[in-house]
Amino acid sequence: MKKIILLFIVATFLSCETKTVEVNKLGGMTYFGENTGKKFEIGSEESLKIAVSLVNAYAEGDFDLMNEMTTDTVFYFEPSFGKPIPVVNPANDFLSQIQSPYDSITRRIWNAIPLKRAGSDYETVTVSFIENRYKKGEVEKLRIVDRIFIRDSKVFRVNQWNGTVD
Repeated sequence: MKKIILLFIVATFLSCETKTVEVNKLGGMTYFGENTGKKFEIGSEESLKIAVSLVNAYAEGDFDLMNEMTTDTVFYFEPSFGKPIPVVNPANDFLSQIQSPYDSITRRIWNAIPLKRAGSDYETVTVSFIENRYKKGEVEKLRIVDRIFIRDSKVFRVNQWNGTVD
């Protein structure tokens, strides 16, 4: 009898299913503009991979890969420009021109955080990294933060902030 009860208990436990339910927790807040009051949720791994690949492709000079990951026009905002610049795909000439003063560039990514504002149709990935720009034996070191905007698996805007490394 004990064996039958034990067998029944084991069978009951083995037949139980565990249900996993994903819950998107909202947090943060938009404080300015038309989206004031809207919260954020963590974005997708797909957008994270696209953004990190874009950051690394630039340093490696793989402009064709960058073109594959972007829309027909990407708005690029780098602080020295003063305003967003529309860059038409393919962007090889533009990318070559902004890399031309340097012999090579390396990047070391610190972190990347994908976010989606509640109700929006795009995600942003904030990627922070150290960039070393090599030129004639000298090294210029920068701290850079890129905010990369992605819709339908394509990059359509890049906002960049940077500062020098002491």
